This record gives sequence, C-alpha cells and structure tokens, in this order.
Amino acid sequence: MRSLKIAFVAAFAVAAVPALAFADDFEALCTATDKSEPTVKSCQCASTKLSGADRTAAIDAMKAVNGAMAAGKAEEAAAATQKHAKGIEILMTAQATCM
Repeated sequence: MRSLKIAFVAAFAVAAVPALAFADDFEALCTATDKSEPTVKSCQCASTKLSGADRTAAIDAMKAVNGAMAAGKAEEAAAATQKHAKGIEILMTAQATCM
C-alpha cells in the first residue's frame, strides 16, 4: 500500500512540475516588454484561461513577436505577427475576458 502512495505522489509531481514551469514561461513572455501592474495582472489572468493547443499557439506567437521586437526590425515584427496571428488572437481574447 505504501508503494502505491509513493507511486501516486511521484506521478503527480511529474505531471505538476512541467505545468508550473509552463505557466511561468507564459507569464514571463507576456510581460517581457511591459512590466506595469495592469499588464502583469492581465497576463496572470490570461494564463489561467489558456490551455493545450491555444496556450502553445499563444506562447509561440509571443516568442516570435518578442524576438522580432528585441531585434528592432519592424518588418520582422510584422512577419512574425502575420505568421502567428492565431496565437496573438487567442492571447488578446483571453486578456479581453480578464478586463
């Protein structure tokens, strides 16, 4: 019986730890360019509303746009925005529901 409890706790930890890291990545990417209190709250709220493929699409879009903005090349930001339009739309919709 004890080994069953240990196996359950281990399985839960394996499932929970990546999910927590995933949430941290989302919020870090979301607040990469603006760390104001309203943005932080909006990103935290949006993080709770996205999961699965939608969350992955939003994270991919944020990575692309943040990378293009960091490079300082407007045309790259525009290309990233077009390529990841669905992910940005998902993010914006989630943030809008938090207002």
